[in-house]
Amino acid sequence: MTYTNNARDNAYRALPHLVYYAHLEKTITYGELGKRIGIHHRSVRFLGYIRDEICRRRGLPLLSVIVVNKSTGLPGKSFLSEDLSHLTDEEYRRRFVELRDEVFAYAGWDALLRDLGLTPVND
Repeated sequence: MTYTNNARDNAYRALPHLVYYAHLEKTITYGELGKRIGIHHRSVRFLGYIRDEICRRRGLPLLSVIVVNKSTGLPGKSFLSEDLSHLTDEEYRRRFVELRDEVFAYAGWDALLRDLGLTPVND
């Protein structure tokens, strides 16, 4: 998939916030993330860039998975690039929890920020 410069820029603005939440072992809603970087929550399409261009290319846990819907507490159906429509609701939730826990357990998020020249946030 080809991503725009805007997607890349928003991804880089969002990464320090996602790392902050990963350290807290908490999820963040689309709305809260949008608010933190100054965009509408429906414009968080840059999460695919984080998933594909930053995490997958480096073999890292999928940091973007911790961004969730306020009502369901789950990420949208496109949080993985593969089709998940065959999963039951319970299987979907289990897959999310598995990936979320990988993000929370990963100790290299600060190193990623340094490698990308990004400054951590402390809320």
